[in-house]
Amino acid sequence: MEQNSNKKVVIVGAGINGLVAANYLARAGFDVTALERKARAGGACCSVTRVIDGVPYEYPQGASVLGMMQDFVFEETGLSKKVKIHEPSHPSIFYSKDGVACLMWSDPDQFEAEMREKFGETGQAKQFLLDMGLVVSFLQQGYRDAVVPTVKSAETTLGKELTALWITGSARSLLDHYLTAEATKIAFGISVVESGPVSFDSPYSAFSIPLMSSGSIFGGAWGYVQGGIWQIPLALDAINAELGVKRIFNARVMKLNRERKEITYDQNGEEATLTADYIIFATDPLTAARIAGEKEIEERITKQKILGAGGKLVMLFRKPVKWKGDTGMPEFDHALRDLPQVSTLDEFEERAQAAANGADFAAGNIEVYSEGLADLAMGGGRPYDIVSVYLGALGARKSGIELPQVKKQIADLVLQQAENPEDLIDTILETPRDLMNWFFFPGGNIDHMELAEGQTFADRTYSADPANNFYQFGSDPGIFYCAAGTYPCGSVAGTSGYMCAKQLIRKIQ
Repeated sequence: MEQNSNKKVVIVGAGINGLVAANYLARAGFDVTALERKARAGGACCSVTRVIDGVPYEYPQGASVLGMMQDFVFEETGLSKKVKIHEPSHPSIFYSKDGVACLMWSDPDQFEAEMREKFGETGQAKQFLLDMGLVVSFLQQGYRDAVVPTVKSAETTLGKELTALWITGSARSLLDHYLTAEATKIAFGISVVESGPVSFDSPYSAFSIPLMSSGSIFGGAWGYVQGGIWQIPLALDAINAELGVKRIFNARVMKLNRERKEITYDQNGEEATLTADYIIFATDPLTAARIAGEKEIEERITKQKILGAGGKLVMLFRKPVKWKGDTGMPEFDHALRDLPQVSTLDEFEERAQAAANGADFAAGNIEVYSEGLADLAMGGGRPYDIVSVYLGALGARKSGIELPQVKKQIADLVLQQAENPEDLIDTILETPRDLMNWFFFPGGNIDHMELAEGQTFADRTYSADPANNFYQFGSDPGIFYCAAGTYPCGSVAGTSGYMCAKQLIRKIQ
């Protein structure tokens, strides 16, 4: 630890990746200062409060659910001692367009039997899950080792056939290889178009399917945080403060002198400077490029496919929602639900592309998360229920407040599944335009760019020397980038921050 005690690091951005990077670096003996533009930590993982009839309702403005985080990050940062998490015991439920409810079992044998019974699946559903498990294990080992995979390393571990299917190939070819039923293909195709209008025929689009199941905190599944997911960054910020991380809020970074590693920022109208040995940007890549004066990176970003199509509808209920079709299994009402509005993969792609072509909304799939019920299961005390509805085919031209008809359309589709629709109090629609305005996401994309060919897997870097320093930002080996715009992707996970910090620690050692 002593060898790093005089090495100063300034981290720009206190979202989840900046917080995780700060945590690991501080524990390794670095002198860490974090600059955050807002008044508190969290970035897009934050809450807002709406007052209705004098009653305050706090809800997640950005991220809603936890799933992509690695279990070792949760443990090693100290988060496991500060926040309570919960994965619904009931398997997630996928409803086909014609109303058939299918349980998405994690056990391969149960999964195959369910797909066969409900959707007439005659393909290799069991082998699909088994092979995906191999790919996920490969990715998770890379996360742990802080080593970004390459096609070559994938082929060495997985073999050329699995690499071609699951990483470099198209999502359509992957799904067609294993599965026969359109409903089964749609269930897994959701991951491809969640954040942007990626084509199912695009090379590397297959990779999004195992990628979105590569979190280990819930074994590839998704769950909740007591008090709301924004408790994760707030708790981690408090932990970091105890570790000695200096946090400066309401700090708008203005410029960086790369030669002197000197950052100039404005805090409440007063200008100040900081110098460091290393600078880490944990912001969107366009902001980082402009501050760092990296014109080539800025030009590259303007040429990338960045359009976002993901947003959500927040639904506030005065009482816990009771869902139709109770299976009799524990926590049925807590289960994650997918409500696809399409019958074929082709139709799903058409809906996903519609947003890119100017439509305000094209109903593809609707993901329903019963946050309030899960909070109650963990002992939370909210006197109301929150249902977050994630949408993957929203246009980026307008903000949610400009689309009351879209808001009603989505709410009506969800309420068809509820036993007590009369308990709905209010709804809030958040579009990619809102995400752009609130969180500075390029194109309103939660992953800061489309997970498409040339922008995913090992290409998700801004380094001039990715083989030796993947998280380097541009040509300067003392400047790094570790947010959602780099490998692996966005989400409340901190994996990029962890991997970047570990690479810097190794560099010094």
